Amino acid sequence: MHQLFRLVLGQKDLSRAGDLFSLDDSEIEDSLTEALEQIKIISSSSDYQTNNNDQAVVEICITRITTAIRETESIEKHAKALVGLWDSCLEHNLKPSGRDEDTPHAKIASDIMSCILQNYNRPPVMALAIPIAVKFLHRGNKELCRNMSNYLSLAAITKADLLADHTEVIVKSILQGNVMLLRVLPAVYDKQPQPINRHLTELLALMSQLEQPEQYHLLRLLHVAAKRKQPEVVQKCIPFLIEHLKDSTHNDIILSILIEIAGYEPVALSSFLPTLREIGERFPYLIGQMARIYGAVGHVDEERARSCLPFLVGQLANMEHSFHHILLLEIKSITDTFSSILGPQSRDIFRMSNSFTAIAKLLTWQLETAKARSDR
Repeated sequence: MHQLFRLVLGQKDLSRAGDLFSLDDSEIEDSLTEALEQIKIISSSSDYQTNNNDQAVVEICITRITTAIRETESIEKHAKALVGLWDSCLEHNLKPSGRDEDTPHAKIASDIMSCILQNYNRPPVMALAIPIAVKFLHRGNKELCRNMSNYLSLAAITKADLLADHTEVIVKSILQGNVMLLRVLPAVYDKQPQPINRHLTELLALMSQLEQPEQYHLLRLLHVAAKRKQPEVVQKCIPFLIEHLKDSTHNDIILSILIEIAGYEPVALSSFLPTLREIGERFPYLIGQMARIYGAVGHVDEERARSCLPFLVGQLANMEHSFHHILLLEIKSITDTFSSILGPQSRDIFRMSNSFTAIAKLLTWQLETAKARSDR
């Protein structure tokens, strides 16, 4: 260890601690791991929390060490010692006092956290850091928890697999109010769906309390979950999605999720078609996506086909939107599947006119005629 570090840390000499900043980073880089281990010994002593001199020495030395690590890009070399000191903070009180002042060990944890987790794109560092990082989520320090959540969200972008093992802890932290971590869940869901599925009802109940970005991350989670085609998830989320579709804020992603579900579980959406119709009439720009859902349900059986076609045909005649080609494709696909609905002249109807309104009138007449025949 460099002699100045040995003097400052060995004798806890606050008067010389500032001199560490006069040294070149390269001059002290080889000493950093040993210095961190010495700081761990000092900060673990029984009187550290009341010893202002020792706290000041440690604070200055940590600032000098983290600066040198950053400037020399030697985080991987010193990560083990850095994480070891960080971990030792968990053995001490981290809750702020009544004056909202951080405890001595919370200050150490905060300074080290930024140094470590800014390297979220370095897998060897994250492999050491994440198991320790998640432990801080339940230690009662809101500021530490908030900052930790920011970094963990970044880590989820590059190394979601490292976070996946801690999904249960992350979900519980969210349910205790740390909603920033919602952005982590879509990244870990594929690897650890069960802890999230178990708490899905509780997570959905948070929606009304969330800011718009967190609402979006919760919906992203549902989109990822919907792609896994799990019936219990579908049953829980469809009523929730339909309810929030009435608010235009997240229309697009909600309809994307419903279209995903319609692709493999169209029957689950059947009872919600009247509500979808009302929403479509209120927001004409959603008609194209609505048509795909109606089309999927209409392919289940002939009875549902007959119940879905009037809406699709009615919207084909509506000039307040620009989704007529989509509607026509869905109508044709359903009537091709259940050819008895329109009978042999169905092809003629689609060829008869370039006017969507005219085609809609012909289809309406044909559907009414077919219904009258079936009612006799």
